[in-house]
Amino acid sequence: MNINTLKEKAFPFLKTYWFSIILIFWSWFIVKQFYMSLEYNILLAVSYKHVFGFSMIYFVIDNLTLIIHEAGHTIFGIFGWRFLTVLGGTLLQILLPFLLFIVSWRSRKIVVSQASLHWLGFAWLDSAAYCADAYTQDLPLIGNLPKSSHDFLNILSDMNILNHYKTISWVMFVIGCFILITGIALPYFSKKRTETVDLDLKL
Repeated sequence: MNINTLKEKAFPFLKTYWFSIILIFWSWFIVKQFYMSLEYNILLAVSYKHVFGFSMIYFVIDNLTLIIHEAGHTIFGIFGWRFLTVLGGTLLQILLPFLLFIVSWRSRKIVVSQASLHWLGFAWLDSAAYCADAYTQDLPLIGNLPKSSHDFLNILSDMNILNHYKTISWVMFVIGCFILITGIALPYFSKKRTETVDLDLKL
């Protein structure tokens, strides 16, 4: 295989999957962090040391998610139902990137769709760590709130499933990982969708 043939095959691949390659590294870092948080030490969810460069990206996404989480408590608190108010933080941090994905996917903006899916996957992994802390409440709460204010302590207690907190957190972790993988593979599905549309038009 000569260099020209290699270029002809490599360039279309890189043009389609360049962002997926970046997201593979992003996914590896955050999956490793939250796996270790759930399996070994929950405090790694807030104290894990990322490599230089990636740490800044993580800082932005983590804090943006936190702001949206806190806003969710306020927004859903309008309805006056305590359970929904407590759940609202996690609900909004998952709903917002999901809605962004729907809009960008319908608009055929693949990179934005991938980014929103990975934000959604991060939101699930972040929530999984929060859920895994429901029983011991070791994670620090914003505003130095008492441990009794822990979202998942209240959510799972109200549903009488607090004893299953570990299983639930791992299910959330798996969902997050699946979403991250979907985000990486999204250009492939987009290509298939385009081919299907082209075929329909020809028919």
